[in-house]
Amino acid sequence: MVPVATLDSRAGTRTLVAFDGGSLEPLARQGKADAYIVATEDGFSPLGANLRFLSADLEVPIKEIKRHADWNRFENPSVTLVAISSRRKGSCLRGVILAASETSECYKRFATPVYGRPFRDFYYNVTYEAIAYASEKWEARHLAISHLSGSGRFHEDIATCNAEALAHYCDAHTNAVDSFLFVGCCILEEHLAGISRLNPEGKAAKHRSISTQVEDRGGHVLVHLDWDRDA
Repeated sequence: MVPVATLDSRAGTRTLVAFDGGSLEPLARQGKADAYIVATEDGFSPLGANLRFLSADLEVPIKEIKRHADWNRFENPSVTLVAISSRRKGSCLRGVILAASETSECYKRFATPVYGRPFRDFYYNVTYEAIAYASEKWEARHLAISHLSGSGRFHEDIATCNAEALAHYCDAHTNAVDSFLFVGCCILEEHLAGISRLNPEGKAAKHRSISTQVEDRGGHVLVHLDWDRDA
């Protein structure tokens, strides 16, 4: 695990931002990750690489995780987080959030083609609400995130949006997140260079609340995001 930056909140609390190019499982077993935010892209991807561990740790069948991921990627026109909580006592992770990403059906209306210039509002809001859910509903303090781009094409702007969302969340929620870990393939240390240039006092910008709709599907929760309407 390589430290990238330390974000200082307005209240004076600190959150470590770090990078690890390995897999999620050893980090979770070592207590360095207690919730995971991952794109719904399957196959040769962070989700595909971690499916067996996620299923065993959370006690959720692989088919169930894949079904939710495929629905959110190929069928769902809304920007949605699928939050799957652990069903196993003593699990390493509190849960996994299957996040909308660049290859999701919902992204097409924001930016095309895939691998084009990242649409910053999309990545910022998806990350902010995923952090908020993991922190507030699961009381997770060590968050891990994999790339939310298409596999093989990560962009520095996405990492900066991830970190801006984290910084704004920690400004408003004291002692909420101890560490935020970029993990897995496609992310390189140079992609994270912009994080160290974020305003450490949070004076450059503030979070603007968006409209969210929470839907309980029995066994998992859908969080629908809409930043075109007032919260």
